[in-house]
Amino acid sequence: MIAQKFRIPKEHIPYLMKKGEEKASDLFIIRYAKNDQIFCRYRTIVSKKIEKEAVDRNKLRRQIYEAARNSDYKSENGYDILLIPKKQILKKSFQDIQKDLCSIKF
Repeated sequence: MIAQKFRIPKEHIPYLMKKGEEKASDLFIIRYAKNDQIFCRYRTIVSKKIEKEAVDRNKLRRQIYEAARNSDYKSENGYDILLIPKKQILKKSFQDIQKDLCSIKF
């Protein structure tokens, strides 16, 4: 897991969904907006449409958080990044998830 200060508060998700910019990759839909800090904050939403079992959704969520932590998006301006996985992510390894996440530029 990532530290609390690197997680987006639940109340901020509707703002990101409405006003955040969107990018897509093979495995993710990413919504993001600048924040007033010098680091990036993350949140991931794994729908029941992706995986029915809660255990598998939580495992995927932990893998995504770890990939985000290792991707280390550092910039002068921080971003709030909402990561929404696509169904294809279930067939991919952790290394593929990490590569896909690192390939996305803001």
